[in-house]
Amino acid sequence: MKRHLLALLILGAQLSQAQKEIYLDEIQKAAEKGWQQYPALIDEWKRNTRESVLWGYNAPGFPIYLASTLAFLYEQTGERRHAERAASLLAEYGSLRDAVPEGYAGTRIEYENGLPSVSNFFFLAPYVRAYLRIRDSGVFDGGTRRRIELEVAESIDFIFRFPEWGGHNRAMLRAEALTYAYHAMPEHPGASRWQQMAEAIAQDNLRNWEIEDASNYNPVWLHALFSFAEATERGEVYSSPMMRYYYEYYTKLIGPAGTIPDYGDAVWNSASGGLRLTAFFEKGAAIFKDPAYKWAASSILASVKALRDTIGVSEAYHLSDAYRWADEGVPASRPQTLSQVVLDEIIGKKVVFRDGWEPTSTYLLLNYRDEGDGGWLDRRYLRQTISVEEEKMHHGHADENSIVLLMSKGSLLLHDAGYRDGLPSGRFGAWRQDYFHNRLVARKDKRDKTQGLLAFLQNSGAYRRVQTHKVDFATLRDVDVSRTRLVDDNLGYQSDRTVIYVRDPGLFVVIDGVKILRSDYYTFATLWHAGNILSQGDHFYDIATDTLPGFSFPKGQSLLVYFPETYGKSEGVEPIRRHGQDELTVFQTISSQYKAGDTEMFITILLPHDRGVDAKRLIETFRVLETSAPYRAVGLAIEGEGGTSTLGLKIDLDMEVARGNERPRYLYRLGKVEYGDFETDAHFFFATETPAGLRYSALNLLQMHHAGKVLIEALPNTHSLQLDGGPDDHVGYSKWRRWEEEIPRP
Repeated sequence: MKRHLLALLILGAQLSQAQKEIYLDEIQKAAEKGWQQYPALIDEWKRNTRESVLWGYNAPGFPIYLASTLAFLYEQTGERRHAERAASLLAEYGSLRDAVPEGYAGTRIEYENGLPSVSNFFFLAPYVRAYLRIRDSGVFDGGTRRRIELEVAESIDFIFRFPEWGGHNRAMLRAEALTYAYHAMPEHPGASRWQQMAEAIAQDNLRNWEIEDASNYNPVWLHALFSFAEATERGEVYSSPMMRYYYEYYTKLIGPAGTIPDYGDAVWNSASGGLRLTAFFEKGAAIFKDPAYKWAASSILASVKALRDTIGVSEAYHLSDAYRWADEGVPASRPQTLSQVVLDEIIGKKVVFRDGWEPTSTYLLLNYRDEGDGGWLDRRYLRQTISVEEEKMHHGHADENSIVLLMSKGSLLLHDAGYRDGLPSGRFGAWRQDYFHNRLVARKDKRDKTQGLLAFLQNSGAYRRVQTHKVDFATLRDVDVSRTRLVDDNLGYQSDRTVIYVRDPGLFVVIDGVKILRSDYYTFATLWHAGNILSQGDHFYDIATDTLPGFSFPKGQSLLVYFPETYGKSEGVEPIRRHGQDELTVFQTISSQYKAGDTEMFITILLPHDRGVDAKRLIETFRVLETSAPYRAVGLAIEGEGGTSTLGLKIDLDMEVARGNERPRYLYRLGKVEYGDFETDAHFFFATETPAGLRYSALNLLQMHHAGKVLIEALPNTHSLQLDGGPDDHVGYSKWRRWEEEIPRP
């Protein structure tokens, strides 16, 4: 069912009620609906059963999640009918194997001891948890109990054959299942082996970072980890330094839709992933008494409920832990932070720009996460064990320096690529490859003028490892600005993506500055994806995405994509399939010979605006300025109602550094750039001239001049201890980190 912004607002208000009461009501409705649906769903599965390429026999998870949800309700209410229904589901589950052809057990070496009833490790822990909850309820006879325990043991021995390990979801799901099996049957001959394997796998996860960068799989890992910690009484897991980081990290990522955007292997607003996070946040709120975590838990449930009348039984299973872990004594309060690095430049590597936390707020998420240096052994093991060459290890995309999401007033303006349409990733790496994302891409060689850009960019889909760094982030008087760097040693270039959020009127300037590290012929392109192009003209496109599969969005806003700098570049639109639907790629590109040290740049204006406004008139407010350092610096003027704003960005940060081995090495005469009436060596500045005067903000500068007048300049200082033998009375100038001033007119 498709709903809109109003539903999200109403449900958000409803969630101010007692959380546990709401959770229990949702779980009860899901269980009753699931019980009614169960016969038809099983009949349908039997008619269309087919094996999984991953694990062969693949019985559905629906009966298991339903059984575990019913068992939870029995645990909470004591109503015998819930236990009886759960017991019947568990007892019947093994008979689903009768649907496979005779002799199927001989098709895989893993089946040499028989076909397991539960072959999918996602379902095994819920199966055993359901059994544990009703084992002593009196609804089992001895034969049924022995049969269920036999099927648990056979299924555990099946996943024991492939003990996938490392700091990721697939490993923790295995450890969780092995642990619950041990608790269910501690006297079983294999129990000690199950326990040892569970501990061995879990040790890489208990107090370590996860290696995945995927918003669907991060919650799977977290919930399995917390479930394991509860079963083994590892309470320290919930409050470890890593986990406190994750509480903050995922809270700060929540967008206007009330949930975490889909990055990496993910789909929009995954219900099962979301309600795993609800349980996660409830645990965090209970431990740290943090109102923001309590708000996050309710916000995510509201986002799921805004899209359907009743949650499914798999979501109810995860919500049952949210119910158990919730502390009603903690109030809910939405965060107040605005634009920021989320949460650091080492692990998360994401930047959020926002003007608030409402469903109508403007929100942009930049992901510059690379594989990183952590989890080296885990990643290597995965590469040598399963087919993951198309992933940024693990479940990640080639989305470094990509804009994952842009929303304004509830409208979806830019979004991510989605999940794969086939194993391992579909044709040409769909949808993990770089050209499926809103980012700059690079290839060697020249694109022929008759060749489509996407056809030129496509390859096998294999991921090419790069490194990323945060160069800068600052919240200034009128703008928020981030600069993040991608270094591709394989191709021989680096690119800095600078995102400038001009808070009033709420527009983004994206500048991609490229520096060539190795001489060669290159093709560069900056890509922007959308479901629809509402209008287009000279160097501009007005775009929007009104739907994703199963979802719809308000149509009040569209996004102006404008390329104001065009020298040597071409533009176009090509069809592409992303996120399970046909979309369009808007691009600007150039192919040329470059030598080491050369620079290139792309400027893109992203302006959310009300639909119906003439996009052609909007572009008239932007003007590229000539600078004294072409392609080594960028200047842009923006005409506003109250005056004219000028921004300047230095592409080449090395031009200001002297060759002499003296410290400091910054020389103003080397680094200064003229941008119209402004002159400065600042890495970035934003200035606005109004009838009342001039105000400006600048980063990393020695001097700032306007209309021939010095506004600010660094002061000389003696710098002794010159290690190359230079004089101890050397006088130099140190950069000022940032400076802001407001200068009234005389």
